Formats: sequence, C-alpha cells, structure tokens
Amino acid sequence: MPQESVSEVNVLLIEDDEDDYILTLDYLESIPNFKFNLVWQSQYHQALEALESNSFDLCLLDYQLGPQTGLGVLKEARARQVHTPIIMLTGQSDELLDNEALKAGAEDFVLKSEISSARFIRSIRYALARKELERERLERLRVESDSRAKDRFLAHLSHELRTPLTSILGYTNLLLSREELQNVKPELSIINNNSEHLLNLLNDVLDLSKLNENRLQLNKDKICLNSFLSDLYSLFKMAAAKKGLSFSIEAKTSLPQTVSIDKTRLKQILINIIYNAIKFTSSGFVKVEVKLKTDTQLQFIVIDTGIGIPSEKLKRIFKPFEQVQHVTTRSDEGAGLGLAISSALIKLMGGELSVESALGEGSQFGFSIELDEVNAESLAPLTLDKTQDTSDSSLPSELHGHILIVEDISEIQLLLRTLIGQTGATADIANDGVEALEVLEKNPDKYHLVFMDLHMPRMDGRDTIVALRERALSLPVVALTAAAQKGTREELVALGFNDMMSKPVNVAELGRCLKHYLSEEQIVPTQAETQIPGNLNFLVVEDDSDTRNLLKLLLNSLEVNVVTAECAQSCWQHFKGTQHFDAILLDIGLPDKSGLFLAKEIKAERPEQHIVIASGFDPEPEKLAESQVDDVLLKPITLVDLKEIKERLL
Repeated sequence: MPQESVSEVNVLLIEDDEDDYILTLDYLESIPNFKFNLVWQSQYHQALEALESNSFDLCLLDYQLGPQTGLGVLKEARARQVHTPIIMLTGQSDELLDNEALKAGAEDFVLKSEISSARFIRSIRYALARKELERERLERLRVESDSRAKDRFLAHLSHELRTPLTSILGYTNLLLSREELQNVKPELSIINNNSEHLLNLLNDVLDLSKLNENRLQLNKDKICLNSFLSDLYSLFKMAAAKKGLSFSIEAKTSLPQTVSIDKTRLKQILINIIYNAIKFTSSGFVKVEVKLKTDTQLQFIVIDTGIGIPSEKLKRIFKPFEQVQHVTTRSDEGAGLGLAISSALIKLMGGELSVESALGEGSQFGFSIELDEVNAESLAPLTLDKTQDTSDSSLPSELHGHILIVEDISEIQLLLRTLIGQTGATADIANDGVEALEVLEKNPDKYHLVFMDLHMPRMDGRDTIVALRERALSLPVVALTAAAQKGTREELVALGFNDMMSKPVNVAELGRCLKHYLSEEQIVPTQAETQIPGNLNFLVVEDDSDTRNLLKLLLNSLEVNVVTAECAQSCWQHFKGTQHFDAILLDIGLPDKSGLFLAKEIKAERPEQHIVIASGFDPEPEKLAESQVDDVLLKPITLVDLKEIKERLL
C-alpha cells in the first residue's frame, strides 16, 4: 500500500508551565501523518516577537501567562496583523472566557484536559485548514491587486503614449498634404510610417494583455457588409498596386446586406491577415473570398501567391512574438503579434483561424464568424464601391499684392510667409503692434492686406487696429486669433477689422481670404459672405496644448467651428455661457477632474448634449454607461474619426 504523506507543521507553544509543555509535545508527536516542529515561549514579549514573525502555521496559547493573560497576547497579536491561527488553552471551562477569546480572534479554545482527545486533533486540523484557506484568500487578493495595478499601469502608459502620437501623426499628415514640402516628403513619410508602426505595436500589446486575462469584450453593432468590404478594398488596393500585385475581394455567394458584428475587431483581423499576405507576396495576387457558409456563419478566406510557410513552422505562427525564421527578410519582420491576436479574436467570435501553406507556393488563411440567423430575403450580390474621392486644397496661384504679417511667434511668421509666397504675393513681417504702426505710417500705400495677431507683447491687435483707424489707414486688416468664439467676429469688425481667421491657420481658409482681398475689386466681405451657414460648433477640452491645437486644426478643415478649453473648470465656463455646442469632446484625463465625471455633470445639466470622450485607453463600459457618453474616440484621433462624428450629428 502507498505510504501516506506526512504534513510538516511549525507550532508555537506559548506556555509558562514546563510540565504542560512536555505533555503537549508528547501528544503532538503521537498524532499520525503530522510532523510538528514545536517552539516553546514562556515570556510575553518574546512570544509576541515570535508571533509577529508570522513564521508559524499554528499557535497554542495558554490563558494564564504569569502576570499577563493569553487574552492580552491574543489581542496584541491581532493588532500587529498576525495571521497565524491561535488556539486558546484553558485550565477549566469558562463560557465567558471562551466567548472573549473567540471575539478577540482565536480560532478555537480547548481545555488542557482535552489535549489527548479527538477534539484537540479536530481543532488543530480545522485551524490548519482555515490557515490554508486564508493563505489562498490572501494570495488571490495579491493576484487581483497585481492585476489591478497592471491595468492601471497599462491604461496610464497607453494614455501617455497616445497623446504625443496624436501630435506626431496629425502634424505629419498635415505636412504631407502641403505642396510646398514636396522636397521633404520622403523624410516625412518615414516619420509617419514609424509613428504608425509604434501605434500598432502599442495596440497589439494592450490587446494581447486583455486577451490573456479574458478582459476583452466584443461590441456588436449592425453594419452594412457591402460598405465594410468596400472600405477594406480601398484600404489595400493602393498598397498592393505599389508592389505590382492584383488585389480583389470576391463573394462566392450572395451576402446579407446587414450583419451584427464587432466591426472594429473584424476589421483588425482582416487587416492583420491581408497585410501579412501583401507583405510576403512579391508577385501575383492577394485575394479575399467571402461567402455565407451557413445561415449563421460568414466565412473569409485570404489567398496569396507569396513565399509560403514551411510545414514545420505552421503551428508556431499563431504564438506571440514568433517569426518564421530563415524565410522572412529583416524588412518583412514584425513583433509577431498580429496572427496571435487575430486567432484569439476569431475564437471570441465563435470561429477558428486555419492556415494551409507550402514553401514557395503561397498561403491560404481562413476563418468563419458566428452571425445571428440571416434572413434569406436580405441576401444580395456583393458590389464594391471602387471610386476614389480626390480633393484639391492647394492655394490659389498668380496672385499679386504685398502683405504685412503682424505676429510675434517666429514659427507662424515663417508658415504664413511661406504659404503666401506660393500664391505669388509677397509679405513683410512686423513683430508687434508698435512695429506695425511704424511700418504702415512710413509706407501707407505699400501694402494691400494686413494679417494681425490679437495677442502680442507691447501692443496687442485690438489696440493696434484702433490706432490704425484713428490715423485714417483704411487698408483691409484680417485678425488672427486662437480664441474665436460666438460674437468674436462682430466684436472685431466693430473695432475696425475687416475679417477674422482662426489659428492654427487653415490653408483652404487662407487661400479663400487671399483670393478675395487680393482680387482687383478688393471688396470688404459682409458677415453673410464670410460665414458658412450650417456649421457645427464643437467644444474641445484637452489639457495637452499640441493635441488641442491639432484637434482644432482638423475640425476646422471639416468646416467645424471650434472653441477650446484646457481643463474642466474652463469647459464648464464655456458650457454655461451663451454659445450652443453641437458636441463637446472631452479628454478622459483632465488635470482638475476626470472627463467621465465631467460628462456626467454636463449630462445632468443638459441630457441632450452630445458628448465625445477622447482616451488613450479603452474606458470601462460600465463607467461609460454611467456617464451617458455618446461616442468614444481612441487616441490618436484622426480626421476620419472626427468626420464620422460630424456626419452623425448632421
């Protein structure tokens, strides 16, 4: 028969009677399946020090301990956060004493006359079992605490990284759209590509963490499948064409017009797989086949004619940080997270990612996702929208005229001068209002237009325009301001300005302004002519100045009027003012208050107010619901994100 295991138990005996110590030791040694390592203490302070070490599995504590009582030891031990289970030993039965011992935290109480009885053995076993349960509870709490700390760290890290990425990607995209910067576009593209790569890595690491801890949830919504696949086609057709590849999306069956899925996660899966297919294919084609496999299953198969994967490597490609070594080139490598995350996401959607491949013969990745039952009457052939919108936001050319730029910030001076120079006009610089007055008084007929900042040292724009008009200088002056609000234009026109432009300067708006004031007629525009009817008004609340300015610039390019605030207090002042806002975009981490808590306050005041939360991490759904947030944008926020918000409001 197999030998029973022996449990080793460290016991502290606090007892001032040596005979009782010997008796207890003898009995403990006679208990089968246990090896008791007994330490004896007879003094109050030494006993407490031994207990405080928390190195014992069990303590047997005599009630009578010289001038002290065991009850005093027990109370002091619990006050010192001692977790060792303690059994009180008493010479005679005393119900009052027993109750006090239990109330003070003793696991049990045993008469000394019962030390050799079965009751003593049961008491020890129960105390040790409770010790084990307590240990498991503390370990569980420690793990949960570590997990919460990790979650807080990842959320903070995500937010801190996404904020500068918003500025890097946003401003780089704006610079890439400017014709005057053609000579540095290769360098700008490198910055942009590496920033996007960094963002993708950040997203992948956070997703992997959530998947490993079973915290990632799907957010299903009804979408138009045709539009979804058209967007996917537009996204990859140019990337494939640059490598000389044919890219197509084909439907093998009629497809449902609408499906209820997590659009973001399905797109993430397909982007990962298609991107890999294009990356590892140097000639031939990449093709996506879609079909309705059953009434509740939609199947996707991505086929390429790429380098293929050796059979012995196929099982490894779905593991995080794995690469197909000796097959990929250095330029083809990545973090090895895309397929691992895609595989886990597909499992969440009720499917499984499979692969068929042979070295040199291409690969085929396939998966199915579960749908709600599809109505046969809703099926239709796939028709991809292959049109591509193009827009020309270049500045007008062949303008003539001379402009004075009154601005104290050198970067804006350089930007305006460069943009104006592209139109054929010329520009001079004045660093403040005092300098502008001197220049214009000396050369009253030289300039056809003045751009004047409102906030400058020595003499600001408002004082300068008043002084100009008092000197009977009637040339058109356009105010530049980063704090445009409702009524600002009327106020500035009343002071003597002809027009107003918001900062950061929008290129299209600048082009319209130059074309108007440098035309032969040079007609002062009326308020009706300068305002675009039907514009939306946004309040952007963001403490990071670079992100705040970028969001304003992006929204202005969508012809949205923007008021900015850097904190919750400033937001509240704007909100309580006279101006109506169609949407309030709140950063989740404001310096003086949580964006979610601020959203809740605003909704309490005005339930119909549309609120958008901007965050560097995925907020908890429960907190979003509690705050009644209408939309969530994950940083870095793109022009496409803002355009979708605008379209929902129209």
